[in-house]
Amino acid sequence: MAKIYSMTGFALLSHPYGNGISCEIRSLNSRFLETNVKLPLTVKDLEDSIKDVIQKNVNRGRVTCSISFNSSSQSLSNLKIDPNVVDLYKNLLNQIRNVAKIEDKIKLEHLLAFKDIIAFEEEVSIDENLEKSILGLVQNTLAKLNEMRNIEGDNLVKDLNNRLASLQKNIKAIEPLSKGNSKSEFDKLYKRLLSLIGEKKVDKNRLEMELAIISDRVDISEELIRLRSHIDLFKQNLKSGSPVGKKLNFLLQEMHREANTISSKSTLLEISHYTVAVKEDIERIREQIQNIE
Repeated sequence: MAKIYSMTGFALLSHPYGNGISCEIRSLNSRFLETNVKLPLTVKDLEDSIKDVIQKNVNRGRVTCSISFNSSSQSLSNLKIDPNVVDLYKNLLNQIRNVAKIEDKIKLEHLLAFKDIIAFEEEVSIDENLEKSILGLVQNTLAKLNEMRNIEGDNLVKDLNNRLASLQKNIKAIEPLSKGNSKSEFDKLYKRLLSLIGEKKVDKNRLEMELAIISDRVDISEELIRLRSHIDLFKQNLKSGSPVGKKLNFLLQEMHREANTISSKSTLLEISHYTVAVKEDIERIREQIQNIE
């Protein structure tokens, strides 16, 4: 059977290039594919290439990819201060003092509250080897992510199959009852009209014809057939593998529509009870497929 992927997952891998490179990828639910890449400034030009790799491995979801260079072994001498940033914050604090009419002088601790005043100076320059290492790391991390998403997808499929079995069981219980739904409606209307107007005051043949037309409107056999057809198609799509979430969601909308029609047409209390169970099954399935790619 083809693979089904959950849209949620997490993966973290490292590469030994230089002092080490780390890649962290997270994926969450989304109607479409949304990619967000976080990179050090020195390799910012690789953003589009990384997005291309993601798009080839993920079809739907909100995917965040973060690349970082390990700096634990770097010397403190690589720490730097940007004088322009310091001046910017100093001027900003002076403006605040003037507006708030504060006489206190600006102190060092006030400036140190801004984290980007001191930064780590990366001694990395992008070259062919670095680019190849990063893109390869992203590819491997995505492979690990998809392994996790597939495991979760398999669990979703098992749960969906159980819920589909429950749905089919409830539909099967409705089918024999549906055969008496039209007759029950006919008999009920017939007796009610006779009690109101009397048997001798009405054309019996005409009355039976009109009531037959009315009772035929409560026939739910076609809705049951379509509901079964939707379930069969749902199973087929589930076996075809991801991306299939949008198709499954559309089929569930059709199932819910048929269930609503059955509910509005049914006159037997037993059918109404089973229809409630059918709707509950459909809603539980709908909640699950929101996480399928």
